[in-house]
Amino acid sequence: MMRYERESVMKFRLVSKSKPIIILKAGVNGNEPLDFALDTGASTTVLSTQTAEKLGINVETLPKEKECCGCSGEQMQARLASVKSIRVGDAEAKNVEVAIMDLTSISKAVGTELAGIIGYTFMKDYRVVVDYPNEKISFEKTR
Repeated sequence: MMRYERESVMKFRLVSKSKPIIILKAGVNGNEPLDFALDTGASTTVLSTQTAEKLGINVETLPKEKECCGCSGEQMQARLASVKSIRVGDAEAKNVEVAIMDLTSISKAVGTELAGIIGYTFMKDYRVVVDYPNEKISFEKTR
C-alpha cells in the first residue's frame, strides 16, 4: 500500500466553464509564483521562453529530430533545462528537468499568459487530487 508523507492543498482557478483548464500558481527557483496550467498528460514540465529568460535559466537546444508535440498537435521546437526547484503551494520538486517552449499561442488560446505548464516531471512523486466543485487541488507526497 502506498503511503503519503504530507498533503499540500491549494486553490486553483479554471480558465472558464467552457475551457476547464486548471490554472495554479507555481514558483521556480524560489521566485514569486506565476500562472501555470496543470496538464496531467504532459510528459514534462514546461517553462515559457519568456519565463526562462526572465529567470536567467540556461537552456540547451534539442536537435530537430527531438522536437516536441504541442497541445494542438503541432511540432514545436523545445530546449531543455534543469531548474533547482518548482513549488506549488507547499509541494516542491527539486532538480526538475523542464522543456523551454514558446507558449504564446497556447496563452492566447486559454486567454491568460502562462509562465509554464506543470507536467509529469513535477507530479511524478505526488498523488494529485483535483476537487473541481471547490476549485482545490492537493498534492500528496509519496514516501
